[in-house]
Amino acid sequence: MSEANIKNVVAKNIVYYRKKLNMTQLELAEKLDYSDKAISKWERAEAIPDITVLKKLADIFGITVDDLLNQLEGVKPKKPVFYKNRLIITLLSVALVWLLATVSFALGKIFLPEFHYFWLAFIYAIPASFIVLLIFNALWGKFYYTLIISSLLLWSLALTIFISISVQNIYLVFIIAIPIQIIFIFWYFLKRNKPN
Repeated sequence: MSEANIKNVVAKNIVYYRKKLNMTQLELAEKLDYSDKAISKWERAEAIPDITVLKKLADIFGITVDDLLNQLEGVKPKKPVFYKNRLIITLLSVALVWLLATVSFALGKIFLPEFHYFWLAFIYAIPASFIVLLIFNALWGKFYYTLIISSLLLWSLALTIFISISVQNIYLVFIIAIPIQIIFIFWYFLKRNKPN
């Protein structure tokens, strides 16, 4: 197989697997720490990634390097399976947070029925769920979800503090959250526009 043929096969496979995961060139570039221009060159078969980048691409797509290099005529490339597994693992982890909250609530009601604040376990489960989502998003999620999840975590923490602590002027926790939210927004756009 000639170099031009290899470039064409790899280009088609990168496009196929990237689109299968509903990724943009920019999102793939961020995961690889490359520019979207490099991804575009690979997908137009103007260049080919080196072997270490091919390995990273294969890992992201949930396939082997061999799958990226070989394209048999009339045979569709394998569908990546990691995407669905990652979603299931993330959802199971969030469900585990809510299971712990439910168990805490039930055991508290059984063994300490005179204590009436076990319902707070469900309030604490909200920011805990966003922490789990943030961790899994950092591992294999899309970067643009980071701002959304971070913001939801921030405001759920503020709400949790507001509900949990009964002191005068506790509403000021929401005022404190405003500049933190602004910092999150600036950080997101700074990180997103980082030159490669």
